[in-house]
Amino acid sequence: MPGDMGHSLIGTQDLHSHTTFSDGDLPLERVVELARERGVQIGIADHISRRNTERFVATEAALRRYQDALEDVPVFRSGEFCWCDDFIQELPQELLDRFDYRIGSNHGFPLPGGGMGSPWWQTLPEPWNRQPQELMDVMVSELCRMVRTMPIHIAAHSTLTPPALYELEADVGAWWTDEREDRYVEALAESGVALEISNRYRLPHDRLLRKAAQAGVRFSLGSDGHTEKQVARLEWAADAARRAGFGEAQLFVAERRR
Repeated sequence: MPGDMGHSLIGTQDLHSHTTFSDGDLPLERVVELARERGVQIGIADHISRRNTERFVATEAALRRYQDALEDVPVFRSGEFCWCDDFIQELPQELLDRFDYRIGSNHGFPLPGGGMGSPWWQTLPEPWNRQPQELMDVMVSELCRMVRTMPIHIAAHSTLTPPALYELEADVGAWWTDEREDRYVEALAESGVALEISNRYRLPHDRLLRKAAQAGVRFSLGSDGHTEKQVARLEWAADAARRAGFGEAQLFVAERRR
């Protein structure tokens, strides 16, 4: 059960953690142990994607084994699906229904004219090195499409922005302008997809979070933990939620469906 986190539900569920089923450092048993020690309920959301067939859950058979392994463990059963991979669209509905909730992430986004952009780009390739604002527009448009069309419940680390852009201008407002924030908040509100506050990445930024709270967007907290130090840590995320004015009524609360 959750620990006493200031008599509030906020901070009692870490809905985004990883194990050695994908690219986490820790086996499932250790993640469960850490969650118990740190007083939170834990959601296992390993990568379900063909982007890395060696490290991720990348086949239907592997997904069934993954879900079976989580069946009788005191965790929420989830998975992190990638916007740049249509694997989720090809899975049987009965497998999708076995999840307590599903997470979608922008690990890559299609670019006009072909190719994929990356929120981790350290250097902008041609022609985007001459069109950084246009690149940002593309990314935000794809985030809006992701939450409106992908069969997910939570959008994880969704405002992750290419470091190459911050090399050009460090102010988050230069990239996440009012107009771009408003577009994304509107898409979240219309879709009902919850906005993850990521303890690992320390995002979204406060202004966007305040707008989301005012618009009635739901939110969730996730450590995105891959390591002993990260798993079941929600302190920054919980503070950010309260700072933005999110209330418990807007919290996405996971429930075990089996």
